[in-house]
Amino acid sequence: MSATGILQAATTIAKTTQTAVGAVLPTENYEYLTIFGTYAKGNETGLDIIINFQRTLTGTAYPAVEWTETGGVYTYQAQKYRLTASRNFFIQFYIPAADFVLITQGGSNNDGTPTGTLAASYTLA
Repeated sequence: MSATGILQAATTIAKTTQTAVGAVLPTENYEYLTIFGTYAKGNETGLDIIINFQRTLTGTAYPAVEWTETGGVYTYQAQKYRLTASRNFFIQFYIPAADFVLITQGGSNNDGTPTGTLAASYTLA
């Protein structure tokens, strides 16, 4: 069984803050989330997309993170998918224990006037 839908039609990206791409997706009982998108670059350096997990529909959003090690000290930061040129793309996540997923987007460098657009849809399987 799978589910598909539109997250958002082509919409101008946010410049300085991560902004929701569509609604929070209920993902319970699904194993994979695939996001399909079209980014049309504008007067910004690029676009960052972050996948966030939530336990409840309106709960705290926890971003997927990347861990790095320097001198025995581990630190983390939000895992970002950075686009720096116009393109079609897809991102696939294995999500066997996620109840809800929130996708966010924002400018990658707080520069320019964001005139780029992002259109996105999804498939849950």
